[in-house]
Amino acid sequence: MTKLTGSKPLVLVLEDEAIIALNLQDDLQDAGHEVAGPFATCSAALEWLQTATPDLAILDATLKDGPCREIALELSRCDVPFLIYSGHQQDRQLLAEFDHITWIEKPVPSAVLVQECQQLLVGCD
Repeated sequence: MTKLTGSKPLVLVLEDEAIIALNLQDDLQDAGHEVAGPFATCSAALEWLQTATPDLAILDATLKDGPCREIALELSRCDVPFLIYSGHQQDRQLLAEFDHITWIEKPVPSAVLVQECQQLLVGCD
């Protein structure tokens, strides 16, 4: 797999709510990141991950076609840091094996997510 990024960190965004996805994309790009997605389905994101590797990812716990568990597993296998951004407390059970991952509950300003992304990137250096 290849990284599709130049000097800007590439952030994979999985979010099925269009307004949230677009706001997050804009804020990440304003902060100097490139954005892969936003993807509204797990299947589209998994297909993208077959040929590319992001620097980090923001996952909604559940997308239009189900929980993001397989994506979280793939990101873990590839040592890609990620955080989970969800509005549903019960989604924690769906991704219970990722309880060590930063979990941010909706709603929060996307600036909070951008700041968390910066922290994940610093932790990778």
